[in-house]
Amino acid sequence: MKGLEVIGSYLDEWNIVTITVRLILAVVCGGAIGLTRSVKRRGAGFKTHALVCLGSALVMMTGQYIYVDFGAISDIARLAAQVISGVGFLGVGTIMVTRDNHVKGLTTAAGLWTCAGIGLSIGIGFYSGAAITTILVLVIYRFMGRVDEIAYEHSRVLDIYIEFESRRSIAPFISVLKQNNYKIVQMELNKSKKNKEELVNATLVLEVPEKTKHGIVIDLLREIPGIEYVEEI
Repeated sequence: MKGLEVIGSYLDEWNIVTITVRLILAVVCGGAIGLTRSVKRRGAGFKTHALVCLGSALVMMTGQYIYVDFGAISDIARLAAQVISGVGFLGVGTIMVTRDNHVKGLTTAAGLWTCAGIGLSIGIGFYSGAAITTILVLVIYRFMGRVDEIAYEHSRVLDIYIEFESRRSIAPFISVLKQNNYKIVQMELNKSKKNKEELVNATLVLEVPEKTKHGIVIDLLREIPGIEYVEEI
């Protein structure tokens, strides 16, 4: 126990060893988080997260270096604040809105922002906070996705993509929805032609009664005459 205290106090000092340890630890923590995104083939993966964490640690240490070498003429937190706001612009680059108005990349953007915070913590020597946060982020990425899935499964709102045989198939489709108390929150129709045949598809947001299983809704829609394809998106 005493040995750990000695190591801890040594790592709090300002020397080339602690600088190296902090930078390497930043790469390890950021890389561990980024690796989980690389496995899922996200745009910001191992290298991006490692660089964000490393850069944040360096900025924090630079602020500390200025303070130590030049006295109280500099505010250490000023550079850190710029990192937090700057990473926000980087996170925007990972966020996309798909054709069906789905927003993707929010989790990656949040991870990058958190990664910057971890880097700042390491840079100032707050190792325990950085380590605990890294572990919690990995737990969230690994296990909390299932929580989202359960929430979606029990949600009253479904996003659905449908392909109709023709425009005449829309009327019976609407009729079945009304019979089952399904409410159309939003609907976008698209028309195209193939071999002189008119093709109609739709993306819609559907609200269903409570405790209605999504699979039952999809199966019901597939049985409607004139419906060629149905998928929950």
